[in-house]
Amino acid sequence: MNILILTKSFPESAEDWGGSFVREQAKVLSARNNVLVIKCKVNYGRFSPFFHYAVTERNYDSVNLVIVEVYRSFPVYNQFNYILALFFAVRKIARERKTDIIHCHYSYPAGVVAGILKRRYRIPYVITEHSKISATFRSIFHRKLSLWAMRGASCVIAVSNSLRRELTATGIRNTEVVPNVINTEHFLKANGNVVKFTIGFLGNMKNNNKGLDLLIEACAGLDFEFLLKVGGEGVMMDQYRELVREKGIKDKVLFTGNVNPVGINEFYSGISLFVLPSRYETFGVVLVEAMASGIPVIATKCGGPEDIVSPLTGLLVNNEDADQIREAIKYIHNNRSNYDPVVIREYARASFGAEAFSDKIKIIYGNALQ
Repeated sequence: MNILILTKSFPESAEDWGGSFVREQAKVLSARNNVLVIKCKVNYGRFSPFFHYAVTERNYDSVNLVIVEVYRSFPVYNQFNYILALFFAVRKIARERKTDIIHCHYSYPAGVVAGILKRRYRIPYVITEHSKISATFRSIFHRKLSLWAMRGASCVIAVSNSLRRELTATGIRNTEVVPNVINTEHFLKANGNVVKFTIGFLGNMKNNNKGLDLLIEACAGLDFEFLLKVGGEGVMMDQYRELVREKGIKDKVLFTGNVNPVGINEFYSGISLFVLPSRYETFGVVLVEAMASGIPVIATKCGGPEDIVSPLTGLLVNNEDADQIREAIKYIHNNRSNYDPVVIREYARASFGAEAFSDKIKIIYGNALQ
């Protein structure tokens, strides 16, 4: 099958996290299909009034990747120009490659372009949504086009049941849930001989959505020796450092800075427990990565984690509740023998590995091609 993946987000280097979940899907699909990924983006450093674009093609991490850069145009008109330029670029590539199906990641702009192609050339398409739907509907323009794209798709895939409910609330009925795929074999078994009980956190700090403030507050009340290992960077880093000082646990918190894909195994191998105290998540890739390393997890009931965490692998706690996070940490600290690393790893593989993804997506593609 000739599959064209159309996305606005895809990593272009080993240090780049953006769109890593799209890359993992592309790699799984490439095992049995001819897959081409088109990444679309605006080049704000170049100006052209009418849908000018540049195309570069290369192989990255075993994936055939084409990057379509559309030059910026006049304000307001720029979005229309972006869609039109992408249509011309993708149309040429899709017809040359004799594309059977287009798999869009995000309804805008990918789904809109695929929707136009379907009308003109009868190429079926599916859309995977990854983000909170209100972020997609950031203007009336984006909302109308995104809804049009989703209604024309053979299937709109949500990465979790909570996101599917959001889609249904907007009137989208042709939905299925397919979780993100994780290369579980990439993650090594965590070092079970960590000297000090080490709590891991990994996430961006561009805002407070990841809930690091809640985790710091929870850790400040722990009555046993621990180390909180914090990976990530962002504009709120200084605020979190100050909060750690205010809570009197500066000597118990290690800020590691950015953790790139190359160093991810080292991060997980040095922790005893992983905590994701987010205020909102459509999925939670880091939870699966930690479980693939054999590490128990704690997460808030904020959307995606409810589909990921099981009693075999960890605990779910109420959102925005530092006291419950603290009690959950204490429970796992005192009952570590209840969480078998081998069982945790197998759960991650069976639920979120390549085989589980392939089985589900094969059915969706088959229905779209009928």
